[in-house]
Amino acid sequence: MRKFKKMAALLMAGMMILSANGCSGNGAGNDEEESAVTKEEGGNKLQLWHIQTAENRKKVIEEGVKEFSEKYGVEVEITVLENDPFKTKLRTAMGSGDAPDVFHSWGGGWLKAFADEGLVVDITEDIEVWKDQLNEAAIGMNTFDGKVYGSPYMTALTPLYYNKAIFEEHGLEVPTTWAEMETVCETLKKNGIIPFALANSTKWPGAQHFVMLSMRIGGADIFQKAISGEISFEDETFIKAGDMLRNMVDDGWFPEGANALNWDTGDSRQMFYAGQCAMILQTSGFISTCLSENEEFYNNNLALASYPAIEGGKGEITDMLAGENAFSVSADSDNVEMSIKLVEFLSTSKTVQQGFADAGAIGARTDLNVSTKPLQQGMDQLSNATYLQNFIDQTLSPELAEKHKDTCQALLGKTMTSEEAAKEMQKLYESIE
Repeated sequence: MRKFKKMAALLMAGMMILSANGCSGNGAGNDEEESAVTKEEGGNKLQLWHIQTAENRKKVIEEGVKEFSEKYGVEVEITVLENDPFKTKLRTAMGSGDAPDVFHSWGGGWLKAFADEGLVVDITEDIEVWKDQLNEAAIGMNTFDGKVYGSPYMTALTPLYYNKAIFEEHGLEVPTTWAEMETVCETLKKNGIIPFALANSTKWPGAQHFVMLSMRIGGADIFQKAISGEISFEDETFIKAGDMLRNMVDDGWFPEGANALNWDTGDSRQMFYAGQCAMILQTSGFISTCLSENEEFYNNNLALASYPAIEGGKGEITDMLAGENAFSVSADSDNVEMSIKLVEFLSTSKTVQQGFADAGAIGARTDLNVSTKPLQQGMDQLSNATYLQNFIDQTLSPELAEKHKDTCQALLGKTMTSEEAAKEMQKLYESIE
């Protein structure tokens, strides 16, 4: 068993104040170096696995890979998987000799587990060439013991999305406190509208509510305190957050049977687009997904806000649950040098990065042009954030992350009390300490 508290200190990289400063560079490498690599490595084949299933983001990667292949004379085979199937397949492939050369990563404890087992290439020296072009906070989420194991290509945060047409029709203001949220939800229900869309069969969408409630009640660093052992997972903050989540279910704030609905296949998104639900809590990947799936809704209805503050809580409304999408290189790769070149290219190519921005995604580079209001709102939230907490299921160890998602799903299904959920988390934490 790994020493969990020691790991917790390393994962503090996921907890950082966002630096609004950034600087841009001139692209990946210099021409002489690139020509030398092309000549030496040309004709090889690389495998790339990622999770960008939305057509617009998937197309950006496809076009970027095509440009890379033409530039370096290297064939790149792309595999696209949904979030959870990706995790399952990659865990099986890593260390078996079947791992892809380059794979999607979220940083945090998920990536660190692979790094601890020597399954990921250390790119600390390599990233020095291009890191000044990227958001510094995102790089930190891929850094353990001072070594970097992934390069970000998109940044993620978790806004509260709302249908502005519904809010306008019913004379509602965006809630900034929990009391205001309760008033908004009561008005919505009286008018036959479900307050929140939620599809939670994959567990993580619902867990985001629990995390935001915990951060608003106990302060932005509440999970870091639990991970370090400063407080218990049975702390009153987590009990209260669990009770509030169960109350949201009791009060009809979510669709019935939300735990059986699937985010990946669009169950909650379609309810949101159709006006059956007025709000949805999701990662910033939803910005580009909405643009891809329903451009009319994106242009006319989609707006972003922050999760409300809770009266008497220690958290700020500008404290954000965030993360990043990175690419890492497998230690199994037969062509590490060219794999690192591919990671660099996808992280820094102005064509690729601007392509993400045009698709409604928050790219890793700091010098992109933003042309749509929802994306600009997301960028503003990121630049104004007072605290960035890495996604909890990526921050925790793999075992504890699964327990976290399981208990949150049980809270939403009313099959577990808040005290029982907290006790299970603490028991597992102590067993792997």
